[in-house]
Amino acid sequence: MPTAGGGSAFIAQVTLYSAALGVAISQACYATGENHERAVLRQLLGELDLGGVLIQADALHTQRPFFGNSRSRGPTSS
Repeated sequence: MPTAGGGSAFIAQVTLYSAALGVAISQACYATGENHERAVLRQLLGELDLGGVLIQADALHTQRPFFGNSRSRGPTSS
């Protein structure tokens, strides 16, 4: 579907995957014209107890601290 700015809007999906369990543990679909991947991921992560858990995300989510609190930090590399 075309957007007012001439781009395209589509349905996208965000999935939380547990490498330790080998399964998807949560997912959400959203319309790109109505929401953004960062907001959807933040909502999904906010529903989980993540104390002591390492979260890995693609480059889109590592541009700045994700949650904006002392537990969240900027990007790291190995």
